[in-house]
Amino acid sequence: TKLSPPSSLSLAGCYGTLGLESGVVRSSQITGSSVWEWSDENGQPSVWQPSGARLKRPGLPWAAAHSDQHQWLQVDLKKRKRITGEKKEEQCSGVGAEEARNDVTPELTVGFLIFQGNINYLHEVRNNFIPPVEARYVRVSPTQWHQRIALKMELLGCQPPTCEFPAFATFGYSTKPDFPVSWIT
Repeated sequence: TKLSPPSSLSLAGCYGTLGLESGVVRSSQITGSSVWEWSDENGQPSVWQPSGARLKRPGLPWAAAHSDQHQWLQVDLKKRKRITGEKKEEQCSGVGAEEARNDVTPELTVGFLIFQGNINYLHEVRNNFIPPVEARYVRVSPTQWHQRIALKMELLGCQPPTCEFPAFATFGYSTKPDFPVSWIT
């Protein structure tokens, strides 16, 4: 059976920031696979911590110690949220990947989105997630970059409705109109 996305999905008012920029999300809730550290010619250390990944905040962004496809930045929202998009300033160019994980077992992926990133760190990029993802944990895993993986970001969304939602959702996209896409599993 071919399923289509719900035509009456309303996201009005569900594009607010989820707390990275404002500080509602604490530094301890932002983790990374690695941290880039170096000292300048005067011996002053620079540490590019995950907590620096807050969009529109002064200071260094998060940067990975290694530039490979095993690097990630993860945000623990402490409870399940409806995530409708994200905004980023990054030095990761090209395609990025975003995973949403459930609130009980963060190792289980409930959604995986691939999207285009920006081409330089001076311009903010916004990606809307259609359909939205409901999750507690969000992990960004850059797949392409220029020189070094580094980024600042903000998640967009809102509290999910109080009614029950399935614990796991599978999202698929196809360029073929007759390709079946399963929206809820």
